[in-house]
Amino acid sequence: MNRIPDLREIPDLPDEIIQAGLNGELVLFVGAGISMLVGYPSWNQLADKAFKKLCPNGLNYSELNQLEKLEAKKRLSIALNIADEKGINLDLPSLFKESDNAGTIYDAINGIGCVCVTTNYDGSLAPKFCDVSDNPLVPGLAKAQSTKPQVRRIWDKNEFFAKCLDEPGTVVHLHGFFSEPGTMILTTKHYLEHYDHPTVQHFLGELFLRKTVLFIGYRLEEAEILEHILRRGGVKSTGDRRRFVLQGFYKTHDALYKNLNQYYEKSFGVHLIGFVRDYKEYEQQEDILRAWSLKLRVNKPPLRNDLDYMDEVLNSG
Repeated sequence: MNRIPDLREIPDLPDEIIQAGLNGELVLFVGAGISMLVGYPSWNQLADKAFKKLCPNGLNYSELNQLEKLEAKKRLSIALNIADEKGINLDLPSLFKESDNAGTIYDAINGIGCVCVTTNYDGSLAPKFCDVSDNPLVPGLAKAQSTKPQVRRIWDKNEFFAKCLDEPGTVVHLHGFFSEPGTMILTTKHYLEHYDHPTVQHFLGELFLRKTVLFIGYRLEEAEILEHILRRGGVKSTGDRRRFVLQGFYKTHDALYKNLNQYYEKSFGVHLIGFVRDYKEYEQQEDILRAWSLKLRVNKPPLRNDLDYMDEVLNSG
């Protein structure tokens, strides 16, 4: 068991993450806690908005009051079922259009430039990767200045290939994308079916096997989602340090922080990076990610990763 770092406002960036960026092996796994900071709805807020659109035509206020105590995904599933029966268009994708505040914490995340996997539906994730490997004097400078970074978005589970993880500037929308409403995983039924799909499980397995993953935007109350993703990816506790999660705690939660640190490490081989949220709450993550982005340099993976991928495709045939 490694020594548990003290809680700090700006925790140290682990050396393993810095090295993973240099090796082209770093992936950011971004959760709803990030999008909520810029005004996108949480699961609870999404369910609330759905029910408000159903009242009073599809649902009366007495029924609404009875349903309010249910877990968010169940409420949203019920709302979508009622809307389907009543022919009411909830237009939930409209809630995920570009936020006016999206240029804040996302600037720091996008500036890192590595592959991002996200359970969010919005389009604010847009990693800016410039290949800096060609110029012998200032590597890649001319190319970086002349080529605008292109963002590649993948939201169809049938296109979740391990190769995507080797292409910096890629965003994999694990739960679908707002501009393609049919791909959005919203109901409990769709959520469970999605993670039972062999392609999704294989993709997650390759992610956790081959890459160093930093989870951000998963608050304590969203631990169930994080753990489900880890389990469906076949994650087991190992001696190497390849999986990290950034989570906030109050200073008075020191015992909780230490116990969760041991729980994540023993259960999933995940190393908890705790930060103090006493002064800025979860907005503290913006300061952390801005500080960390200055220490990270992301390269493309070596050629052998392409060869490994070709062997994987040939062998699977």
